Amino acid sequence: MKVKSYLISKAPSFAESEVAPIHLGDLDDRHYYAFAKGVKPAKGSKNVEDGELEDVIKSSLLIQQIKEEAGRRINAVAPAWKQQNALADLYLLDGRDDLSDDEKQDLIEAQDLLARVKEIRKRSDEIENSFIDGVALDYLNDKAWEDVKDAE
Repeated sequence: MKVKSYLISKAPSFAESEVAPIHLGDLDDRHYYAFAKGVKPAKGSKNVEDGELEDVIKSSLLIQQIKEEAGRRINAVAPAWKQQNALADLYLLDGRDDLSDDEKQDLIEAQDLLARVKEIRKRSDEIENSFIDGVALDYLNDKAWEDVKDAE
């Protein structure tokens, strides 16, 4: 990971770059960019410390958009009411030895549904980290999420 910041008043232009950095956001009068491995940042940058990076990530519109896309995909697979029902089934049924066949099936379905949600969340984290590492993905495209099992 190579994240650098530039004063807004002195930020360089990357229009002529062969590989442009990823603009993560602006915070405290600075622009924050993620550079891919092997890409040399323009002069005038400052290294970004972990605590500062956390603040940038929390305020980054790009990261928020990735999270919103993950949320949209999660809701397509499992609307909130289905997630709540799955959690209730998991809470009430998991660990019991006397389950009926229907209850066993309900438990399996609840576990599968929550596993799919977890996979989408995990992939969202991977996509976010890719951007922070300076590698952009088309996160609105299904291909970026292909590691996630199909919803249907």
